[in-house]
Amino acid sequence: MSIINLIIVLVGVTLNAIGQLFLKSGADQIGVISLKSNLNNIISAAMNLYILAGLICYILSVIVWIIALSRVQVSIAYPMLSFGYVLVTILAWLIFNEPISALKLASLGIIILGIILLANS
Repeated sequence: MSIINLIIVLVGVTLNAIGQLFLKSGADQIGVISLKSNLNNIISAAMNLYILAGLICYILSVIVWIIALSRVQVSIAYPMLSFGYVLVTILAWLIFNEPISALKLASLGIIILGIILLANS
């Protein structure tokens, strides 16, 4: 895979991961949503700036992903989405103070190794 194609794939994955973090921030602001939530809670969620930012990131990630798929074999590109797990775990640790255990770090290392091997295949 060329470096430009790798960058396009990673931009798509990164946008998706950032979108997930925005959605988490919005969900934290809104609080628990359940089957008993009323229409006002749902409208509030839909109008939350973090949730809107997350949805925009998702839309942009889909656009970038389509560009990536026009250039890279899906059997190479799709598994690279696993880099999102690495990004979200590290950023959740930095932003939300979520714990990272030794087992999580080892798991992330295996994912990164797989991505490197895949990118060079």
